[in-house]
Amino acid sequence: MHMQRDNEGTRLPKLLGLAVAGATLLAGMVVMPVTQASAADADAYGFAPEDNFVAGDLDTNKVPQLTVTKYLSLNDGYAPTGSANDVVQLDKNKDLAPAQGILFNVKEVEPTEGKSLADIDANNAETYTVKSGSTLFAGVTDGHGVIDKWYAGNADGTATSTAATFPAGPNHYYILSENKDLSPAFLDSNPHKLDKTKYKAAANSFFGLPYATNGSDANQTRGFIYHLHLYPKNVNTQSFAKTVQSVKSKNGAVKSQTTATAGDTITYKLSQKIYNEGSARAKNDGKLDVQELGGTGSDVRLADRMSSSLKGDPATIKAVIRSADGKVVPLVNATDFDSDTSTNANPARLNAADQKMFADAPSANVTYWVFNFFTKSGVSKAQTVEASVMELEVTYDALVTGDGDSTGTGGVVNDAASDFSDNKDSSGNPQDPVPSHTNVTNAVLAFGSVQSKNQNPKYGALPGTEYRLVKDANSTDKYLGSDGNFYGSKDTLPDGVQVYKATANDKGLVVFAALPIFEAGSTAAKAADKTVQNTSWMLVETKTPQGWRNPGIPLGTVTYEDAGLTEEAIVQKYGSNATVQPDYSKLIFGRFDAPAGDVPADTQMKFNNVAISKYLAHYKTTDSDAPLALPLTGGRGILLLLVVGALIMGGALYARNRRNNAARA
Repeated sequence: MHMQRDNEGTRLPKLLGLAVAGATLLAGMVVMPVTQASAADADAYGFAPEDNFVAGDLDTNKVPQLTVTKYLSLNDGYAPTGSANDVVQLDKNKDLAPAQGILFNVKEVEPTEGKSLADIDANNAETYTVKSGSTLFAGVTDGHGVIDKWYAGNADGTATSTAATFPAGPNHYYILSENKDLSPAFLDSNPHKLDKTKYKAAANSFFGLPYATNGSDANQTRGFIYHLHLYPKNVNTQSFAKTVQSVKSKNGAVKSQTTATAGDTITYKLSQKIYNEGSARAKNDGKLDVQELGGTGSDVRLADRMSSSLKGDPATIKAVIRSADGKVVPLVNATDFDSDTSTNANPARLNAADQKMFADAPSANVTYWVFNFFTKSGVSKAQTVEASVMELEVTYDALVTGDGDSTGTGGVVNDAASDFSDNKDSSGNPQDPVPSHTNVTNAVLAFGSVQSKNQNPKYGALPGTEYRLVKDANSTDKYLGSDGNFYGSKDTLPDGVQVYKATANDKGLVVFAALPIFEAGSTAAKAADKTVQNTSWMLVETKTPQGWRNPGIPLGTVTYEDAGLTEEAIVQKYGSNATVQPDYSKLIFGRFDAPAGDVPADTQMKFNNVAISKYLAHYKTTDSDAPLALPLTGGRGILLLLVVGALIMGGALYARNRRNNAARA
């Protein structure tokens, strides 16, 4: 199965800058062999069972473990203690996105000569040296942003294939550092690489392993954590972000993983930072301050562009201003701000009205939502927050549809952008709107719809062709629905069920999105129980532009590998923004295939910023080299044949009648 990640864009929500403070830990260790308490009692001391906290003295036979979890967020302010319990708090913040593809190194250190452990500063290499003979550890975050398997590192810090474990016993101290330059998330070979200009690596952390600490019980019982959980901290440099808050199945249940099938509902949030720096405020610094709010509806413009795979619900729009300390001030639509969800036109920039918020979409089948802040009353509400940093937040729901047109590059995907009055450089010149891109894990099918090689241009795009998925060659009039069943055009659909179709966009790209590969029909199942199914669908072309030939036969097969993997395992393996793609070697177009290597460079198409491998060639109704025997499909062409045939037959009858009359004469 061909997989591509979209880190919010794969990218991950375009690098927001970021959350979750990592523990910089320092501890002393004492060795006095006594009877140990059970790690199962860890919760009695304020720790999670997976922390493997044991009260009492160090057990020199226990091999310690380290788990690093990396999140991306627009917000700062979390300070985890090093316990797995921290994830409970972190999970409450839906703005936290797992950071996939981040390389971390762990090296064992000791104080430099003349210094002590207390002098070690993880961010000052002059205070420590690498311990002689120790292992350099390396690990890369998975789709959940987690490293729980470590490997021996090469000299440059990249991981080898040799698994490595941390030594047991006392007096082992480490520094955790992020290897930004060699992280897969930033490499040029990653089609969805993160933007380094919007990202600053986490600060280093210093800790002992096992980690000596006290419990939170009344006696502050001393013991050791043998499985340490760290959450490295990032620095926020992004002023705007769009994030997924939740995905609900058609029965209203919130999914534990951000996987989407047509019929699901996604709750999105747009977040714009606003500052309150008082006399320290600077003009044209790219930071919107409450003192710069004019109250004429031209302070902030937030725009969201949704492809046909998403249908927003205007009734769910809510806006608030939120401070870091939890204060929330609701804003009223049409009173404190204005919204436009009906014109569906690419909006103008706030600071440059002759330019647009988005680049042109490759399809007209797209909707634009626009929010303009603030009115006078909205400014008054913003000024009551009295926080140095606050966020303007807009949330709303969008239904995942079965209508694909590949406007986005990740299936169920959309792009948002922000422009604000101080989005200018130091000279006062308007800067581009701040973009944000978000996606959810969903199963897709992507290919190109093109003209045949004998056309001009060769293999040129053929927009407007429409496709559906069927069970097999015996049921080409029954189309795949979001519940995994198949429906005819006259069938009544069950509540919440969507029938899939995909239409070639202006560039000829065809994309089915949010396909039901996860245990069709069991929407109430937990993500840990829902698994990738053995699909075996076929592709049929249901609409063809006038003058072009429909292949007239089902093409196939559409099947996905990783059958049996759960939704949770898919997200862990490929990321929370992955597009799960089929085995394209089994999607056979036969004589209608346009070899990807023969398609001219200016016609080649990309999906998720990666070149597609399948192109379906089309022939004109007048082409004599078409694969099928029937040269025409109806309309004027067949009428001309009938007229010509009638004239020929009429002439033959006339000639026969003349001969018969002559014979009788």
